[in-house]
Amino acid sequence: MPERKREKRDPQQRRADILAAAFACFSERGFAATRMEDVAARAGIAKGTVYLHFPDKEALFTELVSGIASPILGQIDGLAANEAIPPRFAISMFYTLFKREVLETERRHLLRLILAEGPMFPAVTEFYHREIISKGLGVLRILLKRAAERGELRNPAIAELPQIVIAPALLSIVWTTLFEGYEHLDTQKLFDAFLETLFVPEGGAK
Repeated sequence: MPERKREKRDPQQRRADILAAAFACFSERGFAATRMEDVAARAGIAKGTVYLHFPDKEALFTELVSGIASPILGQIDGLAANEAIPPRFAISMFYTLFKREVLETERRHLLRLILAEGPMFPAVTEFYHREIISKGLGVLRILLKRAAERGELRNPAIAELPQIVIAPALLSIVWTTLFEGYEHLDTQKLFDAFLETLFVPEGGAK
């Protein structure tokens, strides 16, 4: 399709416009049903312009997904590097950031798409695991190991299963996608209660 009114735009701004259009298309149509021409139409540019910035639909999606996780991982990684910060506080910050940056924004739709369509697109799923999940698990392993050594975990075996920490975050995505219209889930209470199941109360017994 012809571009709307050709104007000089900074390449980075053009890239951002394409990503915004792709986000809207993926959220509305799903990953499988979205075509590169749909993204171009949404951005008001020619399809060839999209290909100048992204070689294919998978590249668009992986960059969007990276944009979700990078701020969260960066902050949690910084907390894990500081041994003076209690592991419980660092993990509570993970939940706070996830709630604010993903669950309470339109970004949650991208995680929903990964859960729903990931098995059909292994390259996208592999990227998500390699660049986001595995790095997040690495940070959580450090925090849980530190907590276990300090006697702060109710069950020290949890230190070997950092996936457990991610469980309530995934539950919140599944619930808001499928069941929120029927029964509200207070995600803050969910995260707070889960922290209580993981950690020994300060100054208390298990």
